[in-house]
Amino acid sequence: MSKRTVTDSHKLKPKDFWPTPVFETWKLSPHLVPGTLFDEPCAGNGAIIVALTLLGHRCAGAVDITPRAAGIEQGDARTYVPVSGRIITNPPYRRDLLEPLLEHWIGQWDTWLLLPLDHLVNKWTNRFMRHVDQIVPLGRVSWLGNGRGGMENFCWFHFNTERQGLISARP
Repeated sequence: MSKRTVTDSHKLKPKDFWPTPVFETWKLSPHLVPGTLFDEPCAGNGAIIVALTLLGHRCAGAVDITPRAAGIEQGDARTYVPVSGRIITNPPYRRDLLEPLLEHWIGQWDTWLLLPLDHLVNKWTNRFMRHVDQIVPLGRVSWLGNGRGGMENFCWFHFNTERQGLISARP
């Protein structure tokens, strides 16, 4: 089952909210410097913040359009400026929601995003992918928390502030 599949048992979530599984966030930690300071601009229920804090990392600021936990301020990720200079988040995946975020963040701040692997080769994301210098593959993520992975593979993508990464931009 894909996050974008609509069935009777699996409706699209309001405002594209999908809580990030703790285990998938923990897989990112070995790629971070111990005690990493980060901001979470699509914080939702704070799942990423909780998972990384348990491993010794620190959240400098957290916002969401619809905060779902204490300590998360209401705010718009499209205009959010990270206090730490680093973003770690699971952004919305719909193009109309994701593209403005990528335009705002990529090339300006050190950014880790949890995205479907297909974004690596999508034509519309190509201009952003030239900033990717690390990929942490996760495989199929259990978004419903039932232990069964969906139909899409996911990765943590690291976007650096330079224009050079693992992938060269296609014309």
